[in-house]
Amino acid sequence: MKKRNSSRLLLTGLICLTGLLPCPLARGDEVLLYDGKKVTGLIRSVDAKALKIEVGKELQEISLFDVTSYKFLEPALPQNVSQLLIDGEKPSYAAGPRTAKVKLRKGLHRFTLPYYHSVGLAKLEIQMSGPGMKKAEVPKEQLFRVNTAVRDIPATAYQVDKEGFRLPLKIEKPEKYVAYRLMEWSHPVEVKSVDDLKAVPVKKYGASPRLALLSRRSAINFGIVYEGLIQVPQDGEYTIAVETDKNSKAKFYIGAYPSELYKQAKSNKSSGWKVTFSQSGSLTGNLEEWTKTGIRFQIPAAEKEIDLTLKPEAVHELWKIQEDKKQSKAVDRKGESKTEDSAYVTTQDGNVHRVEGEVVGINEESLLFQYQGQEREVKLDRVVGLVLQKNRVQPESKLALQSLMTLIGNTQIPGVVELNQGKTANITMPWGDQFSINTDYLESVKTVNARSVSLVEIQPDSVTQVPFFNQQYPYQVNKSLSGKPLKIGTQSFSKGLCVHARTVLVYQLGKEFEKFQTTPGLQAETGKLGNVAVKVLADGKTLFENPEFTSATKLESLNLDVTGCGTLTLVVDFGKDQDVGDRFVWGDPKLIRATPKELAANQK
Repeated sequence: MKKRNSSRLLLTGLICLTGLLPCPLARGDEVLLYDGKKVTGLIRSVDAKALKIEVGKELQEISLFDVTSYKFLEPALPQNVSQLLIDGEKPSYAAGPRTAKVKLRKGLHRFTLPYYHSVGLAKLEIQMSGPGMKKAEVPKEQLFRVNTAVRDIPATAYQVDKEGFRLPLKIEKPEKYVAYRLMEWSHPVEVKSVDDLKAVPVKKYGASPRLALLSRRSAINFGIVYEGLIQVPQDGEYTIAVETDKNSKAKFYIGAYPSELYKQAKSNKSSGWKVTFSQSGSLTGNLEEWTKTGIRFQIPAAEKEIDLTLKPEAVHELWKIQEDKKQSKAVDRKGESKTEDSAYVTTQDGNVHRVEGEVVGINEESLLFQYQGQEREVKLDRVVGLVLQKNRVQPESKLALQSLMTLIGNTQIPGVVELNQGKTANITMPWGDQFSINTDYLESVKTVNARSVSLVEIQPDSVTQVPFFNQQYPYQVNKSLSGKPLKIGTQSFSKGLCVHARTVLVYQLGKEFEKFQTTPGLQAETGKLGNVAVKVLADGKTLFENPEFTSATKLESLNLDVTGCGTLTLVVDFGKDQDVGDRFVWGDPKLIRATPKELAANQK
């Protein structure tokens, strides 16, 4: 955040009141606390222990221990620049379309319509009426595209006259059709508001002759942002109506492009590498350089490409993104070394072969690999994936308070965040690397190991899996064993663990927690099958037990006391029906810490 000059702000305020200067509406950054409450204001500073936020005239200090996440929001534009006419996210008790009236002068007026849909048959209908226009879909002869020339129009060009009419834009040769961009996502990505669309990579850019869905899509989890110009035939007051299905939301803006949707994530990469770090975090980007001291990646941050350099020991896995998914190679990882690096390369017959040794680096065309005492070169176009174990920083179940910074573009970087007055956030990663970025390119910052700690974010101290027959199903995080969303009965969970009998997960608690909370049950896709014996133990003491847990078992949440305990053990064992349908979910499992005296929160 930039420092404020009080005398300059006072002068600006007086000019705003006289109507001589467009005045921005106040909109603050957002801090989400562990109990679900939100604090909105201007984040002034962040360090390893606390966050300071200016709320009105008061500067509040909030312990990071009490913070679940925070994000930096763009200031909203004033209404005479960008006016939100219809907010489809607000509750409405009236049936039918949502409507709004606006006074428009004859000419071209810019609009933006973001829309997103979750499940079921999608519906989006837009109608407009007023002088010279009957209530109907906007005629295609009156629709034009937002192109580069329109985007270059300064905010000062969007004006309202003394009579309250919005003035038209001056555009010499408008292009036909409405521009749009299409986004799609799948679990575990969630879109809960129009603002979230900016963090979803664009799948397709296009142009439509109509301001409507071209087909009633039955796909789930997609969003569209329409940008266009409407040719208004006469001066007057116009009514705009937007109607969606119950599983969709939409907003309608008139004027400049809304700041809430700034910094759209780039399209999903069709090439490059998917990379996971040794201690939480991930990225998708291009591999630019690899030496003994660092690996340099080029990663997307909204509309930009930026460099991120990591120590080699900070990287765990790298998998090449296959441009043609139909020709992607199957990789057999059984028997993979836990101490040597593994390189998966294609052979002349098209199969994927694993070679174990040590990755040294890359040159312009080849991977440099130490194999059986000799350094060898493998063409990069033959490399499918790399798993680094030899010099890797080993993951810990350490419960230190830290953050996970998510960029617009989905790169996640773990560490300690520092922000002091300015717009640059600095993060020091667990292995010592540092990274700085403007807060405009941050989607959010999540606090890890705070008061509420999700069990899915802790590495189990041990995992014991015993198949009933020869088939083993590794436990899954935030998805079912078949890759579907977690669901118990009719209740869905964005976070959770899915296991198959018999699976025992043991976690080290370090005597730091007082409660373990979860909603247990059989995964819904098993139908009426499944019969398991379930136990929760702390330091060997049974806190919960059900020797016959079935789909008919009443759905209840557990709130178990683990005060002073060093270990937590979750056991799902074979039940009466052997292992048929024994797919069990620990829904939203989390640990609640008591407030340490030195981290006592002081927010109001």
